[in-house]
Amino acid sequence: MKNFPTVEAYIAAATPAARDKLRELRRCIRSILPSAEEKIWYGVPFYHQDGEVAGISAARQHISLGVGAKVLPKDRRQKLAAMGYHTGSCTIQIRFDQKLPLAFLRKMLREKAKWNRLKS
Repeated sequence: MKNFPTVEAYIAAATPAARDKLRELRRCIRSILPSAEEKIWYGVPFYHQDGEVAGISAARQHISLGVGAKVLPKDRRQKLAAMGYHTGSCTIQIRFDQKLPLAFLRKMLREKAKWNRLKS
């Protein structure tokens, strides 16, 4: 696992197709969670606010957003799948040719930040 000193360094090292999507996703996260700490954790960018909120990463054909199973239940994963996104129990994969599902992302990030605030 390569160790990046900053999120911008991580993004700069990604493939050109991934960079634009990662920057767009980063802007989305930072607009929703402006006080979140942004850092490299486990080799990828993470956002912490009263605990872990989300992580982003780049792959060959997509970027991923990890938000945790609490905010990505089965019904939400099914809706995202119907929209053409691949999901795991805790992650959403967004191909480079897809738009970010901003409404879903905003809702999930706000929910995760709220749960973190309530448990701390």
